[in-house]
Amino acid sequence: MSTEINKDVACPGCGAKVPTRMWSGINAEVNPNLRAQVLDETLFDWKCPHCGYEAKLAYPCLYHDKGGRFMVYFLPKSPDPAKAAGIAGEFPQLRGVRKRITGSLASLKEKILIFEDGLDDRAAELVKLLLAMVLEHAGGGQVREGLYCSVDEAAGRIGFSFRLEGEAEPVRRVTSFAAYRRAAEIVDSLLPPDGGDFLLVDRDFARDLLRRYRGEPAPQPEPPKAEEEAAPEAAPPAPGPEPTPGEPPREEPQAQPAGQEAPAEAPSEEEPPAEEPPEEPEAPERDTTE
Repeated sequence: MSTEINKDVACPGCGAKVPTRMWSGINAEVNPNLRAQVLDETLFDWKCPHCGYEAKLAYPCLYHDKGGRFMVYFLPKSPDPAKAAGIAGEFPQLRGVRKRITGSLASLKEKILIFEDGLDDRAAELVKLLLAMVLEHAGGGQVREGLYCSVDEAAGRIGFSFRLEGEAEPVRRVTSFAAYRRAAEIVDSLLPPDGGDFLLVDRDFARDLLRRYRGEPAPQPEPPKAEEEAAPEAAPPAPGPEPTPGEPPREEPQAQPAGQEAPAEAPSEEEPPAEEPPEEPEAPERDTTE
């Protein structure tokens, strides 16, 4: 079953305490309506009944698709796998279930779409990284976010959407599905079988995977800089207990202005033709633009 909790949320607009229903755990099979609300980006919508202030209310939530054998743990702004470490050992029935942690609502939706389409997000993240590198090298601007859109194995295409610094509209790219299959082979050759502890699979994960494939050394930490004398600062407060999957958030939830979370883009009806797959995960010479 899904886990429903109720908390008072302080409205940033008028300060009123608003009783709010939240979901700390979602069972996609038992409650398909909650799955639909995650995918149409309405589950975390919040509106103050007193002043009409609208916001995205982000709070810890564990999404579980038993049939699809995957879990995604949404931890706003602090997607630390250590916060879910040991869960696989504590619950043997979760062995072999793909487990991810993410810190954004857009990524939560993206992970669900990738797994439901039968793909490996680790390979998809690698392809996304290479396409972003091509886009930046071609002078398209710095990529601040990339999201999976769609796959058409029959047509041999896989598509992504990128948001660039200074650009309001996303840029879509489509590449050959053979590039994804090659990335999946790299994942299988370099990484252990999926289904252990929770993983944070993001751009940094893909960068490290590409570095290992190319045989490049791990980046060395910068030597510490000489500290200048300064007045002593007050010690920060001790952190509170960490949340665990399925539990309500320990802190008072905060409503953030609506629109701050970038949604995963839906594929356009007209997509550019797929480009030829690279033989290895190197930046292809040409990308396609819609």
